[in-house]
Amino acid sequence: MNSQAEILAALAEYDNYLICGHENPDPDSIGSMLAMYQYLTSIGKRAWMMSADPIPNYPWPNIDRILPVQELDFQAVVIVDCEPERTGRLLPLVEKAEVTINIDHHKGNPGSCTYNYIDTSQAATCMILYQLFQTGGVEFDYRFAQPLYAGIIGDTGGFRHANTTKEVFLAAAELTGHGAVPDQTAHVIYGSKPLELMRFLGYALAKLDTRHNRRLVWLALSNQDFVNFEVDPRQCDQLIEYVRMVEGSEIAILFREISPGVVRIGFRSRGIDIHQLAVHFGGGGHLLAAGAQLEGKLPEIVSEVIDTASRLLEGEAL
Repeated sequence: MNSQAEILAALAEYDNYLICGHENPDPDSIGSMLAMYQYLTSIGKRAWMMSADPIPNYPWPNIDRILPVQELDFQAVVIVDCEPERTGRLLPLVEKAEVTINIDHHKGNPGSCTYNYIDTSQAATCMILYQLFQTGGVEFDYRFAQPLYAGIIGDTGGFRHANTTKEVFLAAAELTGHGAVPDQTAHVIYGSKPLELMRFLGYALAKLDTRHNRRLVWLALSNQDFVNFEVDPRQCDQLIEYVRMVEGSEIAILFREISPGVVRIGFRSRGIDIHQLAVHFGGGGHLLAAGAQLEGKLPEIVSEVIDTASRLLEGEAL
């Protein structure tokens, strides 16, 4: 892995940068892109942000500058919060870059770029960037502080997950001092949902299923379910938080058929290494929060994944 100094040097070396994150972008991915954009433009670089999937309408600085997939001329690409393979439809663009710079906190990232800074001990990629920019002597203002704070609150579940540390709180306090708005950030991420989604939530929760005396809980939603309620399945990843609320649950799983025959799976755990389950199905993530994507018939995928999760819960090797 490269040092902070080497990453900062790489960010200073070229003139034109593309910044991208993972498919189905979450607050940490979005916040990381926005903060990196602010950094590169503040040191005189030309930079573009691009996403393979739609971006939620968060009121954060420069978010309207995130482009859909399109051809651009650039020298280097900065991939934040994932490895290149998770950038989805952006991968062909990423592969054209002269230089690739990867900054991430996900377990299993192979560090295959020209420059790699992977720290799986960090709660969020925005934590890594906060520390990197501190080293680089950045004078933080709202344009840095708001996206970095948003990424941290997103990946710590609003400071509720096990990755919420003293360092996380200190960073959040410092960023608040530089202009981040905690109440607004929490509201747009966790407290404001479309009416259609709230109605869909009532329908979805009635479909919860369990095994092992509710130690294993899951929710499976078909593409037709989303169509019937006019809800975008790509914007429903937070439904996993309701699944894991079931008392006594140790493993929580959300299945979303985002298009016919394409199923995204979210895994959450309170102490069991769920990363190995995601890796078993070609995915990845963190020790207690991970994901994967499979193709096939939803009932068959659910059956296979739940059977495998049951074996993990019973202590069997996968």
